[in-house]
Amino acid sequence: MTISGTQIATQRSTSVEELVPLLNDARPVLGVMNFNIIDQLIEQLREAYPAEWIMHAVAVNSMGLPGVLEHFRARGFGAVTASASELDIAKHSGFMAHELVHGAAVNTWSILRQLMETGLSLSVDNFAELNRIDELVEQTEHVQPYLGLCVTSQAPIDDENPAHTHRGIGLRDHHQDILQAYLDRPWLDQVHLNFATPPATLQDAAEHVVAIYQLAEDLEHAAGSQRIQRIQMTGGLPVNFASDDVAPSISNHRFALQTTVPELFDGKYTIVTEFTDALTAKAGMILARVEYVKDIENKLIAVIHVEIPLPRDQGLRFEAYDDLGERKDTSELFYYDVAGPTGMIGHRIQLPEIEEGDILAILDVGATAFGPASTFSAPVYGIRADGLLTETSVLRHGHTVDDVVHAAGVYQPAKLLH
Repeated sequence: MTISGTQIATQRSTSVEELVPLLNDARPVLGVMNFNIIDQLIEQLREAYPAEWIMHAVAVNSMGLPGVLEHFRARGFGAVTASASELDIAKHSGFMAHELVHGAAVNTWSILRQLMETGLSLSVDNFAELNRIDELVEQTEHVQPYLGLCVTSQAPIDDENPAHTHRGIGLRDHHQDILQAYLDRPWLDQVHLNFATPPATLQDAAEHVVAIYQLAEDLEHAAGSQRIQRIQMTGGLPVNFASDDVAPSISNHRFALQTTVPELFDGKYTIVTEFTDALTAKAGMILARVEYVKDIENKLIAVIHVEIPLPRDQGLRFEAYDDLGERKDTSELFYYDVAGPTGMIGHRIQLPEIEEGDILAILDVGATAFGPASTFSAPVYGIRADGLLTETSVLRHGHTVDDVVHAAGVYQPAKLLH
């Protein structure tokens, strides 16, 4: 099964038409997640990676809406967490310990102790943290399955780009140290692949996977028996932000890995995938009513009530609709800058003529705008629209002015007067 860019565009137009009536003076912005698109992409994932020994997971830091996380959990997904708050979000969304994969850049002693007691899968970020785990293991009767190191593969492709990660242990820098760490600790039985830079192509991703697979094989050779039971691949499937097409597809990803490292799929290792960005980006959008249209030195500016939802080198995609939710005629296009309350969101965006009260849709934000660290404060709606609207739900209530005022801090005007 495949989902085409045309199908995504059609479902988006249906969603806009149904949700535009919710936009008004009190609510000039809202977020949308389309469950039909998510389900169709999940089906593609199942077709590409059907084996029982492959566990699919969703990352809470990319998609933090409990309603969406519950949707994935009900379809057999696990959850990847990278902080204490993300872990709590996942637990409150219904995930059990055996469905959780935790790996944070920094943990306190107390958090590590809780993680060990919970029994969930844990990726250790560095050797100093591993020393702490050693002490906790001595105090534990049973060490949980799937505990291992987070390793940055430093594949040859990284030689062409500077690393932009602070995560994990460099494989090339510490290859022997990593092997020795596993040899000294029989209870380490998984390895978590961390990318130094997000792979731009599937071949880039495959190079990283080959490096980690070879590490597992090297360890088996050194130990005389299989020591790694599970390989966790976080990310590795680039997302197309230039159009509605899902490219590369999930089947393309499987083909690239199958061609490069076919041994990965013989069932020897349990595989954990995490393709959150690819599964959710196309399903999410932000709808914003145009409050003003300005002209400064022949530069047209559409002003909306949206903070910058995410910085992207390649820019954001926009679509324009009228106040009834009908897509505007694109036969004649103009260059617009799009601005929010605190700055520019998009520069020189080609749009039809925009008027006050029109609706701008900011596209492909499902993987970034609604995470726990996002500053997006408007309501978010889940929608199931496939020709006809069949389901809507509130996924997140927006922050009111009172919410923002109370979150600003503790008010102590009396103390200030004295």
